[in-house]
Amino acid sequence: MLISHRKMIPSNFYLIFFNFLLIKSSFSSPSSSPSEEDLLDEYVNHVGRVNSVRKPTKNENKVIFNFGANRKLKSVVDSALIEEEQWTHSEFLDAERKVLLRWQPRHQEILFRIEAKTLGYVGIGFSPNGGMEQADIVIGWVDKYGKAVLLDCHGVPKSQGSAPVKDEHDNYTLMKGIENGTHTILEFRRALDTCDPDDYALSSDTVRAIWALHDKDPHADFEMIYHGEKRGSQSLHLFGPPPIVQNENPDFLRTWDVTLKDFTINDSMDTVYWCKIFKAPTLQLKHHIIGYEPVIGTNHTGFVHHMLLHECEVDLNQLQKRMEWDSFSKEKGRRCYTPEMPLEWEKCTTPIVAWAIGSKGENFPPHVGLPLDNAKTKYYMLEVHFDNPRMRRAQDTSGIALKYTGKLRNHDGGVMATGISISEFHIVPPRQKEYKSVGFCTADCTKEVFPRDGVNVVSVLLHSHLAGRKLKLRHLRGGKELIPLAEDDHYDFNYQQSRQLSHEIKILPGDSLITECSYKTSDRKSPTFGGYSTQEEMCLAFILYYPKTELAGCFSMPPIKYFFETLGVKEFYNTSWNELQEEILHAETVETSSVSPKKDRPLFTYQPGDEYSAEAHQRAVEAILKADPYLIETDPEQQQSPFGRLIIKEPFEFQNKSFLAHLQDIPYEEALITKKIEEYFHKGLHLTFCRKRDGSLAIKENVERFPNFTEYNLSKQSQCSYRSRVSRNNKNSAVGICVRDDMFLNLTRVFLASFVFWINTTF
Repeated sequence: MLISHRKMIPSNFYLIFFNFLLIKSSFSSPSSSPSEEDLLDEYVNHVGRVNSVRKPTKNENKVIFNFGANRKLKSVVDSALIEEEQWTHSEFLDAERKVLLRWQPRHQEILFRIEAKTLGYVGIGFSPNGGMEQADIVIGWVDKYGKAVLLDCHGVPKSQGSAPVKDEHDNYTLMKGIENGTHTILEFRRALDTCDPDDYALSSDTVRAIWALHDKDPHADFEMIYHGEKRGSQSLHLFGPPPIVQNENPDFLRTWDVTLKDFTINDSMDTVYWCKIFKAPTLQLKHHIIGYEPVIGTNHTGFVHHMLLHECEVDLNQLQKRMEWDSFSKEKGRRCYTPEMPLEWEKCTTPIVAWAIGSKGENFPPHVGLPLDNAKTKYYMLEVHFDNPRMRRAQDTSGIALKYTGKLRNHDGGVMATGISISEFHIVPPRQKEYKSVGFCTADCTKEVFPRDGVNVVSVLLHSHLAGRKLKLRHLRGGKELIPLAEDDHYDFNYQQSRQLSHEIKILPGDSLITECSYKTSDRKSPTFGGYSTQEEMCLAFILYYPKTELAGCFSMPPIKYFFETLGVKEFYNTSWNELQEEILHAETVETSSVSPKKDRPLFTYQPGDEYSAEAHQRAVEAILKADPYLIETDPEQQQSPFGRLIIKEPFEFQNKSFLAHLQDIPYEEALITKKIEEYFHKGLHLTFCRKRDGSLAIKENVERFPNFTEYNLSKQSQCSYRSRVSRNNKNSAVGICVRDDMFLNLTRVFLASFVFWINTTF
């Protein structure tokens, strides 16, 4: 019996070894692309065109707020506020609906209206992380004389005090402000990018809007009482087309609640995936699903992480099959993707609705509907991911409310998923400020499945877990990258609202897609693996499009041998790597008993033609991960991980270490090593999956190299000449919420002006 041991290997050896191992081929860097109009520019231009042709309403100067007949308004100006219907977007920032933010993007600027239930001050800010530090903050109120006040401030580090500091340059323009017996209403505007380092540049990325209230105005010197607990934050997408309003005729509109029935979340459950089969409503004719919203009880709002509703491709010509699926639909459900789940449920592969935490649902455009047709699909599977890190107990009745109608729309829509296949072969190193992973959907896949005229993308939901920071769905055609279908450089795990495109984008046959995720793992000490838990990672995009095709998903992951060799392993015990690969690809029988595998016992069933198929690859993955230890003693913690059961034989330097221990010992703080690993998994080989709605593969899979292409140039040529941020280490921070920080600068200006005047008059 071999005894495992951990050798202390200096990091410079790893550096030399990985350089030798990884620098086996080169990848040419993409050249810069010609400048093209950004999606954000296109959208604000679109809004501008719409506003320019908008017909004036009857009461253009009407005040849209019910102040009561005997209420006297206090206003900063005589003219009325902007009419309510002119505001294209709105969102309550708090659960009690006391703070309503309305906004309207315009060309190079954005207009805001805040309606706050207070007669004191209200503060609104834009924060990179939901906190006050480094946030761009405006604070406003209407004083007792009817004068509205708005201050442009910014948050400072806690070491410099808790009070925001007034900006050197005021970049917010107060338009109007009024107050009644209950509310303070302020309207103001600002440039999208003010060129001020104290201000937050607003873009199509997720922004954390923070707010605070107090029931009194500030003192005459603008010092204010601390707002206390009357504060909060809400993530928003400021840019995008106005939300679609559902104006369906009530006579045609119906609702189907696809919800769980008192599912018990035990206090022993950390992460749970629960699946339940539902039978569609009995319909004589085809209907269209035109929107959906989550159904989440108030007692378990924090448990539900995401929900997917899948179509089940079932042949119901046999009475036995119909009876079997009817029986499934009457069950309370099973744990997803475990031996507990019936194999028949694997026919439920095509998502039609994808909801994630923070989303309020989605209404589809008036020309698109998801088909609800008993003649084609009669059963659906709801997949609910419960995240319970505090290990609490609850009864759950969550699900999705589908809105559908018999008044058919012009196009049948569909949903496809793309990104990185979920498995332990997706690895994110620890201690990284930024690390990129990608999933590759090939041109061969879209060429095989999409119609000649292509498909039109309506909306995109980007999805990763806690380490995700930047997500992008890239679009390639003919060796050139087009404008991304979706992008977010400030991804918020707790706000995964789908992004409706400002204009539909066509994906043609032969186009390819790249789902790109950037992770931050600075505070993690061990590698993060792909998986279903929120502590593990995903990199996915769900695309709503029309016309509907047979494509359910398009994914990629590293080929197995490439994966191990990239990380420095040439052979495991009990078999050489070549023999192991041969067993995986050319075995004809299978034994998956609990005993340890031997050389003459293949790991999984092989069928001719599977050499590079995704199906065979998945079976190989499962076989390796389920294999028992190779009669080698390992730490109990390592045996809990599948990679802890694989013991390295070659190279000699890593011999007798478990693969998990090897992964943990790689010196990821050596930037050259980590960059090479990132490059090889990013721009190296990808095993791709092109899966149809019935679970079969649309094309025979092949290992492909990441494509070379001309990148789309997203960088805008800023007109700004950024000023250096003034050091505030010695600035006073008074008890008041805003403190002037430009006194020294003003004194300096006075001194310089006086000096110049003296020079001119003297000489």
